[in-house]
Amino acid sequence: MLAEVLAVASAVAGGSAVVAQQRAAHELGGADGRLLRRPWWLAGTGASVLASLLQAAALADGTVAVVQALLATAVAWAAVGEALLARRVPGPGVVLGVVLAVAGPLLLALLLGPVTTSATTVDLTAGPVLAGLAGVGVVAVAGLVVARRRPGPPGALGLALTCGAGYGLAAALLALVVRALSRDPGGALTDPQLVLAGALLVLVGPGAFALSQRALARARRAGPVVTTILLVDPLVATTIGAAWFGETVFLDGPVAVAVVLAVALAVLGVRLLDPAHRPVPVPRGSTSTTPGPTR
Repeated sequence: MLAEVLAVASAVAGGSAVVAQQRAAHELGGADGRLLRRPWWLAGTGASVLASLLQAAALADGTVAVVQALLATAVAWAAVGEALLARRVPGPGVVLGVVLAVAGPLLLALLLGPVTTSATTVDLTAGPVLAGLAGVGVVAVAGLVVARRRPGPPGALGLALTCGAGYGLAAALLALVVRALSRDPGGALTDPQLVLAGALLVLVGPGAFALSQRALARARRAGPVVTTILLVDPLVATTIGAAWFGETVFLDGPVAVAVVLAVALAVLGVRLLDPAHRPVPVPRGSTSTTPGPTR
């Protein structure tokens, strides 16, 4: 239960980070070096760091599949923070969107658990691990090819596909590193495989975030991009969790149907929260920008 609470707390911090950094960009009318001196930007950066720490703590004890599913609620918490910051009562569509965007991942996490884990250590040279890395690589390359061949908004979904795969891989790498550190901090720091995992994490995590921003910048609407990321991320994380850590999800017919329903609820919630379908609150004297997901 503690891992699930930490995951939700990470999602709240991540959603708050989006709102705070968006507020700073609104105040300046754009994004440039001056943001580094804005209190809202610094607050958002702090919230983003806190979200990463809480995610690491959740992955140290929780399963990758469940933690990543709960992190998807960040979109809903961003909408809540946006309404609070604007000091306005959200409309019925936004309220329903928040409820569905939270209820979907929560139901999914409930259906996925309890998840059994058979592996306590992971060998990065093992066949399943290499196969997982190769699979993520194929998905990432496919997304980049789509983005390159379809310029403008249509290619944004290709970037979102690569971003979601990157987020799922980054979660697995983070789980690998924090679990090793919790078992043997000294030994983990001198283990070549864990050093490699840490290096990959440093590359993949920020890279996926940069792709999410590029995807949102190219898209006409945030909804399809965010939906793609939120679908691909837990799917990749679940697949890697099974291959690397031996995480086993017990699904029969009714549970599988309920999982599909939970995903549909989350997607509908994101759709309702899409800024293209509702007014976006803009502080006085600024221009609007499109909020995006964070990690």
